Amino acid sequence: MALMGRLYLGLMGTLLGVAVVAAGGLAEASAAQAGGEPMSPEEFRAYAEGHTLYFEKDGEPWGSESFDENGDVIWRYPSGDCMPGVWRPHEGNVCFYYGLGSEVLCWSLTKRDDGILGRLLDGPDKGLELLITERDRRPLLCSQGGEQL
Repeated sequence: MALMGRLYLGLMGTLLGVAVVAAGGLAEASAAQAGGEPMSPEEFRAYAEGHTLYFEKDGEPWGSESFDENGDVIWRYPSGDCMPGVWRPHEGNVCFYYGLGSEVLCWSLTKRDDGILGRLLDGPDKGLELLITERDRRPLLCSQGGEQL
């Protein structure tokens, strides 16, 4: 997994410089609309690293994601399928890249009483909102042979 993170790192840095410029000023506006306080990438790093976070959309499970200390992530869909990627801070937002053929996805984060709200700032699903409702230190179990990733 560390090798994959290093491979993505160079490409992600280039893509972030190109794909995310328009997202820079949207974090504060998104937080105000969501009714909470903006969460900085530094706060998110402290919250997420070494944990698995659980996401909901409209009150229904949407997926989970594990975060290691070097920026590598594994996203797990509700189906059990997993996808490795990396995340990095960029212009006050958190941005994710899951490999060739995917876009860089940047999110603004807002701390609320019921969790952390992420609002997608770009791409075809721009405006999608996911709520981080819990975290723990359990490893993800993925359906690719049931191995722990």
